[in-house]
Amino acid sequence: MSQKRRRSVVTGVAAVVAAGLFTGGLALTAERGVDEPVLDDGAATSGPSVPGPTLPSDGVVVITRDGPDLPGADVLDRCDADSRQLVARYDTDALGRVVLQCGTSAQGYEHIRVRHDQDWTDVLGGRGSRDWDDAMLTAVRTALTSPRSGYPQDAGDGKVCFVAPMSFDDGSRPEREPFVKVIVSATTDRVITAYPTRTDGC
Repeated sequence: MSQKRRRSVVTGVAAVVAAGLFTGGLALTAERGVDEPVLDDGAATSGPSVPGPTLPSDGVVVITRDGPDLPGADVLDRCDADSRQLVARYDTDALGRVVLQCGTSAQGYEHIRVRHDQDWTDVLGGRGSRDWDDAMLTAVRTALTSPRSGYPQDAGDGKVCFVAPMSFDDGSRPEREPFVKVIVSATTDRVITAYPTRTDGC
């Protein structure tokens, strides 16, 4: 085989391999989709801090009646620029890293704000200086990072469910809706929603 022919065969094989790699890369990108969580370069915390006593290990959410405003203005300012920015990040035993994104009307902080801020305000019932997202972020953190035995549970459609009882740091409990339900996508590891509920279970 001549040197010229050998070079053209090698060039042809290299072109086929390169085309295959390029096509495979496109397919992988399409498979991941745009809904994958975006983990930033560490600007987000590992979850909003919960002031007061150490989190209990039995999965009970303890909402302090006074404390810092969560998640903070700087975090919410980032939401104005990009719905995929992080509000909080949680390290969980069941799912690994789970994120709460700024989100949209369908998931994340924005969904919870639009659909459930009044529910969370009702849970607080005027106790102390906290507002709705202080209570929500405290509840989500405890439910995900210190879950009760038996949680999470399969909620169907690629989602998992966490439920935890809530109380205040004075020992009292919310009257109408004493539990929190947190729904997480098991495929994207994002918090979809979190809301107070009357029922203990998924």
